Amino acid sequence: MQSTHLVRRFAITIVVILALTLSACGGGQTAQPTAAPQPTVEPTAAPQPTAAPAVAPQPTAVPTTSATTGEPIVVGLMTDNSGLLAIYGPMLERGFTLGLEYATNGTNAVAGRPIKVVVKDTASNPETGVSLAREAIESDGADVLVGSPSSPVALAISAVAAENKIIYIAAPAATPALTGDNFNIYTFRAGRTSVQDALTMSAALLQTGKKFIQIAQDNAFGRGSAGAFYLTVKALGGEFVLNDTAEGAGTVFAPPDTTDFTPYINQLLDSGAEVLIVTWSGTGFVPMFQQMQQLGVFDVMTVATGFGDNQTMVNGYADAIGSVGVSVYHYSLFDNPVNQWLTERHKAAYGTPPDLFTESGFNAAIMLVKALEATNGDPAAEGMIAALEGMTFDGPKGSYTVRASDHVLLQPMTLVRLLNTNDPDFKFFELVTLFTPEQTAPPCMVPAAMNRCP
Repeated sequence: MQSTHLVRRFAITIVVILALTLSACGGGQTAQPTAAPQPTVEPTAAPQPTAAPAVAPQPTAVPTTSATTGEPIVVGLMTDNSGLLAIYGPMLERGFTLGLEYATNGTNAVAGRPIKVVVKDTASNPETGVSLAREAIESDGADVLVGSPSSPVALAISAVAAENKIIYIAAPAATPALTGDNFNIYTFRAGRTSVQDALTMSAALLQTGKKFIQIAQDNAFGRGSAGAFYLTVKALGGEFVLNDTAEGAGTVFAPPDTTDFTPYINQLLDSGAEVLIVTWSGTGFVPMFQQMQQLGVFDVMTVATGFGDNQTMVNGYADAIGSVGVSVYHYSLFDNPVNQWLTERHKAAYGTPPDLFTESGFNAAIMLVKALEATNGDPAAEGMIAALEGMTFDGPKGSYTVRASDHVLLQPMTLVRLLNTNDPDFKFFELVTLFTPEQTAPPCMVPAAMNRCP
């Protein structure tokens, strides 16, 4: 039996953080649903790659040209440079900056109107996010909001956007509530949801065991991800050995700022589970895994978690080589013109390849520019909603579609195998399976009373 568990140690790794580790965490207020959306319009053509300019851009500086003489379109970029998810903020900012450059062919303008970006550090705090979102709108004149890494912060910002009737393009926060229970017509995703993670990985996990348990952050992201895995695993025939209710989600929940995981790990060890699913983001991920190794968790159950950003892979995944899991985005997995442009331009500008959440920031910029092109540079919500709903575009992972019913971004998802954690170019993975957007499309979760789901 012990040898079987040791083999399982190298079986599977799932992405759910950022959160992820995969996208998102924190704890905050939720937005209320608003009125029904406007009709959709035919999407415009996807932008073509452009040649990289000689001068590398700065992460948040957006240049203009002499041809852009109209009134600026102001974007409030809600990032995280000082909170629990501060490692993800620069990825979002760099992706958005390069996405604007790519989508506008280097002009950073649409219909003669320059795009001005104001950056706000939400520090992974929902109250701060609300305050800064209002500041961006009321003081800086923001016409559109974009971001943030934290799911609780994203939910809070979404409510502010709805109150002010402006578009909010959320990235990379992954909580299902953003386009589910807390849906409003002004919020759109530029990244995936944790339900897409769960759909990609749950069937593979069930090949390693039938008895499950989870550990997750006690916040919107952790509870949303745990709920997604709980429902998916149960639907496929798995069982949860602890807290087996819809609210408990088979999960041991811990505060997001936990550093000593010993009492929570002991609950996992006492459970008798065969498979452990970990949903965590931010700085606590590495110490949690170190403590699980010290206490012998890997010797008695399969540990399933997310493949994270490049530096977290280097520092925290050496014992997971050979495992299989989901990668939200890794630059080495996609061979298409958009990803090639992003990779080359990112290396030229920042000295490294794009990272885990660069892609969702890049997507947000493409979505913004395409919608503004459709409205001839008018950022008013009515026209932007019509342009965004049903939009298709080519991005770093291939073809994406904004589902009109709930504003979820349907996209390719990847199952990968970890080969190493020390490649100098961060080429850690080999592709096992590339799932189409349709194969991992989550169910529409908008409240029935809104009458949006088919």
